[in-house]
Amino acid sequence: MKFILKLLFVAVSALTICCSQPRSHAYYIDFRSGRDDNSGRSPSAPWKTVRNLPKIIAGDSILFKGGIVYSGNILFDSINGSAESPVVISSYGKGKVVIDAGDSSGLVVRNSDHFVMSNFLVKGSGRLKGNVGSGVKVLKCNFFKIDSIEATGFLWSGLNVSGGSNIEVTRVYAHDNGFCGIYAESGEKEYGPDGSKFRTLRNLRIAFSTAENNPGCPVITDNHSGNGILIAGVVNGVIEHCEAMLNGWDMPREGNGPVGIWAYMSDSVLIRHCYSHHNKTSAKGKDGGGFDFDGGVTNSMMQYNTSAFNEGAGYGIFQYAGATAWNNNIICYNISYADGIKNGNAGIFMWYDPVAVPMKNFHAFNNTIVSSQRYAVNFDPGVYEDFLFENNVFLLTGTAERFIGGNFTRANFRNNIYWSVGNGPMISQPRVIYENSPLVLDPLIVLPDSTDFKPVIGKLELLPYFRLKVNSPCIGKGNLIRIVGLDFWGNRVSDNIGADASQPRK
Repeated sequence: MKFILKLLFVAVSALTICCSQPRSHAYYIDFRSGRDDNSGRSPSAPWKTVRNLPKIIAGDSILFKGGIVYSGNILFDSINGSAESPVVISSYGKGKVVIDAGDSSGLVVRNSDHFVMSNFLVKGSGRLKGNVGSGVKVLKCNFFKIDSIEATGFLWSGLNVSGGSNIEVTRVYAHDNGFCGIYAESGEKEYGPDGSKFRTLRNLRIAFSTAENNPGCPVITDNHSGNGILIAGVVNGVIEHCEAMLNGWDMPREGNGPVGIWAYMSDSVLIRHCYSHHNKTSAKGKDGGGFDFDGGVTNSMMQYNTSAFNEGAGYGIFQYAGATAWNNNIICYNISYADGIKNGNAGIFMWYDPVAVPMKNFHAFNNTIVSSQRYAVNFDPGVYEDFLFENNVFLLTGTAERFIGGNFTRANFRNNIYWSVGNGPMISQPRVIYENSPLVLDPLIVLPDSTDFKPVIGKLELLPYFRLKVNSPCIGKGNLIRIVGLDFWGNRVSDNIGADASQPRK
């Protein structure tokens, strides 16, 4: 089988030297029972290898027999379809195409446009067992669709998209890889003064995908690894209806660490309807949180997300030295529950390197933060200008001590509800000194039993918890009714406080 796959590599890479076909065709490959003297044009007469493939043109399909394990690696280079007739690589018959990549990358496509890839299971020998690649790599491609891919056992990422534009990723399950489950990045190294040299991946969508148990990369000892879904150097990126869980627990270093779903050095990113939970970091590592807008993120929003049971904060707002400007970002209608178990100790955690470009213009509104750690919101190390928190529910449970921690003196708090139901050191409600005329009231929201808190991806709007009870003081007390949109559950925004706008006004 390895010999056959080498032929595949050569044949597909050299397709341009073959003769063109007058119209598009489907070509069938069955490495187990096909024959090269077959026509290759039907499932009943497949080829055994790809040596007979002609030059691939717009509309052609290369279909591999599903349910069969192919040992080796596949490369497609410079194959272009069209908007009306993309090139398709997929399966036929029952089951996914199984690529056993061994110690290398599994399926690589580069310099190709108008391409559809679907229905592959790509597996490597393991991040600790000799693999040195990524499962699927898409390099400098445009108008590219990736669907129904499973990738596991790779040192680097299950799926790695590098450069290009108009990339759509759906129904990818990336698990048990090293550096990252799903990693989309620019492929460039230099930022430039405004970040434009780095932001070369444009128009990206990642949806209905899962990154699970990607523990860490043993060869990275000077930076983070073990991320769930990470995008970097992206302009116009959407991550929606995705889940990240149990990542980052074996990062081989101290210092900055992984996050479930996050972005850095990117512009106009939208993360919504995602669930990030039970993510971790190394024994002495930092981070390990649910979501993060990190260094150099601008004009971006997180909304309708749920974060829970993460070792790091539910929502990280970070800026590192060397990153370009961080500004004009929003988090709204999100939920954090029992986050910050180890780092950040809060649902929302602000951090920046004192020598970094200062963060500016951040708005956090209508979030519901339920913290059993020290704080609901935490600031480290210091000054944060033009940071506004309003219409949020800050609810302390367990042994949580204070609503706001750290140096918050230059951030603004307005029209939030504060309440503690914990058994911490405070006999009465912790003192609120963060805003004038604070609303220190029981928000009367429905809290989960931690043992049965299991949101369903794609159906977060059915989540029964964190809704307001009928007599909640959050109802009708909001001050942002000028904003048109939906709340966490898909209801039209009303003048409530917190993530739930579904109850009628008083």
